[in-house]
This record gives sequence, C-alpha cells and structure tokens, in this order.
Amino acid sequence: MKKGKRTSRSNPYVALFFLGLAVYICQQSMGIGVGSLRKPGPGLLSFGAGAGIGLLALVFLCGTLWKGKAGSEVEGGGHTATVVVISFSLFIYTITVSWLGFIMATLLFVLFLFRTVESETWWRSTTKAVLVTLGNYLVFVVWLGVKLPKGILPW
Repeated sequence: MKKGKRTSRSNPYVALFFLGLAVYICQQSMGIGVGSLRKPGPGLLSFGAGAGIGLLALVFLCGTLWKGKAGSEVEGGGHTATVVVISFSLFIYTITVSWLGFIMATLLFVLFLFRTVESETWWRSTTKAVLVTLGNYLVFVVWLGVKLPKGILPW
C-alpha cells in the first residue's frame, strides 16, 4: 500500500495554539514571581518552560508561513496509532510508578516503548531500557538527590 502526499492546513493553527499557551504560561509564572537567576522565585522554571514553548512555536510558525503551500505537504499518513499507544502507556506508567517503584516501572515502560514503537529486538530493547533506567536513576537519585518511589522492590 503506497502512501501518498496529503496537505496539512493545521500547521499554523497548531503553532498559534502553542504560542498562546506559552504566553499564558509566562503570564501566570510572572504572577507567582519569577525572581532572578541568583534568587529564583517559584515561577522561574515554569516561565522558562513557557518561553521555550513560545520560541519553538514561533520557529514552527515562521517555518510554516515561510514555506507556504510547497512546505505544507506531509509525506505519508498520520501516526495516530503510535501517538495513542505512547499516550496510553505513559498513562499506565504514571499509575504504576508508585506501586511498582521508579526502577521497575521505568524499566518496563522504556522496554515496552522500544519493543512496540521502535520495533527493536529483545536484546537491544532490554539493553537500552536498562541503560535508560540506570541513567535516570543516577541523575535523579544519586546526583540530584530526588526521592523516587521504591515500590515493591526493597532497594
């Protein structure tokens, strides 16, 4: 089955939506206090995230408008099934992380994504999942000192 080109007219609207969301996030962040880099306020992180979303939305909007009709053709169809699978698995991950614990839930979540979304072999999926979980554990628990759910595992 050959997938043809389809025209996507929603690109500028998506960019405008995220630009509006970014403005709202930044406005709300300033309301709770941004502070400064030397003495950050509670809204500094959300302000930075909103500014990042706004910058990316502006780049996307400019790219969409600059290319015009020639740049609005998208190869292939949509990836709705992949988005649904990833969203559902992320939902299940958030529910099970407190019960299974961070290590086990993250390992299973990443393993699932590598096996289903990326279609990796079991050996590669398992190796990558262990490395990703170990990396997350080292960054968040060892380096940053974040207390993550232990779940059913004793360690």
